[in-house]
Amino acid sequence: MSVTILEALQNAECNINGNGGILAIMQCGKRQLHNAVTLLVKGYSLYDEIDPLLIKYDPIETAPEKDD
Repeated sequence: MSVTILEALQNAECNINGNGGILAIMQCGKRQLHNAVTLLVKGYSLYDEIDPLLIKYDPIETAPEKDD
């Protein structure tokens, strides 16, 4: 099941803040945050699913602007 951009942001926050600063977890959280923010800037909503976009566009910066 794919997560929404909002859920990715929540996961990133948890990974960055909730685990005592373990380097690998923080890096994962930063990557999640970067992907979510990049998609929001491109016009995607908090409720768009992120996984299909990550599968189709790697790196996420190559995702097109959302037309809606």
